[in-house]
Amino acid sequence: MTPVKDRWTAEYKRTFDDVEINPPEEWEIEPTSDIPVYHKRRSAALWTALAVLAVALAVLAAYGYSVMSSQNSQLAWLPSLAKSISALGTKTAGLETNMKEWGAKQDRLAAQVKNLGTGWQARLDDVRQHADALVASTYQKEREELNQRMAMLNSQIAEMSTQQHADRVQMARLEQELASTRQELAAAREQSAREIADVREQQISNQRELASINSTLSTDQVNFEAQKDHDEEIVPGVTLHVTRTDVSHQKFGGWIWLAENGRRIWVRRQAIEAPVVFYPKAGGEAYELVITRVSQKDVAGYMLVPGTAASRSADVASNSQPTTSPGEDSF
Repeated sequence: MTPVKDRWTAEYKRTFDDVEINPPEEWEIEPTSDIPVYHKRRSAALWTALAVLAVALAVLAAYGYSVMSSQNSQLAWLPSLAKSISALGTKTAGLETNMKEWGAKQDRLAAQVKNLGTGWQARLDDVRQHADALVASTYQKEREELNQRMAMLNSQIAEMSTQQHADRVQMARLEQELASTRQELAAAREQSAREIADVREQQISNQRELASINSTLSTDQVNFEAQKDHDEEIVPGVTLHVTRTDVSHQKFGGWIWLAENGRRIWVRRQAIEAPVVFYPKAGGEAYELVITRVSQKDVAGYMLVPGTAASRSADVASNSQPTTSPGEDSF
C-alpha cells in the first residue's frame, strides 16, 4: 500500500503546482469594464476558492487522521504535510497581497483611463470648436465676397440694361427722325417736281402767249431745216448751229449766232414746240425760234421775225459746210 505522504505528494501537490499565478502587469483587463465591480467579483471568487481549499484541507486532515489511526506506522509524513500546508498558506497570503496590489493598480489604471478620456474629450472639443469657428469664418468670408461679386454683377447688368434701353430709345428716335426726314425729302421732291413742272408750264404758257402776241403783231414765219454740226443761216445775221439731238425725248442743243453784234446764244436741252425768244439788236424787236421735229441727223422748225426783217430777206440760203465752233456742251 502506498504511503499517505507519497500519495499526497503525487496527487495533491501536483494540483497546486500546476496553478500558475501571472504578474498583475500581464493580466488582461477590459478598458470599458467597471473595474471596482470586477475587483469585488474576483475577490469574492478568491475567498470562495480559499473556503473550498480550507474545506478540502479539513477533509484531508480528517482523512489523514483516519489513516493515521489505522496505520500509525506511516505518520512520519505529517511534518512534511505541515510544511506543505505552511508553504501553501504563505503562497495564499502572497496571492492575496498580489490581488490587493492588482486591485490598486486597476483603480489607478481606471483613474488614468478616465483622466485620459477626459483630456482627449477636451482636446477633441477644442479641435471641433476650432474647426467649426474656422469653417464659419471661411463661410462668412466667402459669402461676403460672393455677395459683393453679385452686387457688382447686378450693378453691371442694371447699367447695361439702362444703356440698352437708352440705345433702344435713341435708335427709335433716330428711326423716327429718319422716317420723318425721308417723308420730308419725298415731299420736297414732289414739291420740287411740281414747282418745276409749274415753272415749265408757266414758261411754256408765257412763251405761247408771247408767240401769240407776236403772231398778232406784224411777224413772218420762216421755215427751215438744220443739219447736225452744220451752220444754218435762217435769216440774214441769224445762224443756228445744232450740236446734240435727243430723239427719244425730242430735245436738242446748240447755239444761235448773231452776226451783227457777234453774240452767241446757247440753247441747252430745248424741247420741241418751246420757243426760244432772243433780241438780235439791243432795244430791237424780238425773234422766236421754234423747233417742231428732232431727228438723229437734223432738226426742223420755224422762226418768227418782224415783218420789216422778213421783207429785207427775200431768200434764205443754207450753208451746209460743217463747223467746229468752240462752245459749251449742250447737254
